[in-house]
Amino acid sequence: MDVIFIQLILWMCLIFFFWILKDNLERVESDIEAGESSDSGKNGMRSKNSRYAHPEKVLDPIGSYQDVSIYRYAIIEGKRYQFDHVCPSVETLALPEKQRCLAPGLVYMEC
Repeated sequence: MDVIFIQLILWMCLIFFFWILKDNLERVESDIEAGESSDSGKNGMRSKNSRYAHPEKVLDPIGSYQDVSIYRYAIIEGKRYQFDHVCPSVETLALPEKQRCLAPGLVYMEC
């Protein structure tokens, strides 16, 4: 009877260990994915996609471009921007301070 009880406790400990390991590995995986999608790359260099702003909130859909919805307003870094135009060639785009570009080339003007 004692041997069965000890084996049962060991199996429960093993299951608990694997459960904790799974949760921690999921947390590490999400941290890695969040690090890959950040604007800063290795050694402070900016990543390829840093030319695109990432809106906190978008409001009032008005159309679509390349299967991406165009919204009349976007909240970026706490400021409100209004859709201005589409720029198909983002590589050569030089935006003024009051404009932001969202993927795949949607330009918004601060209002």
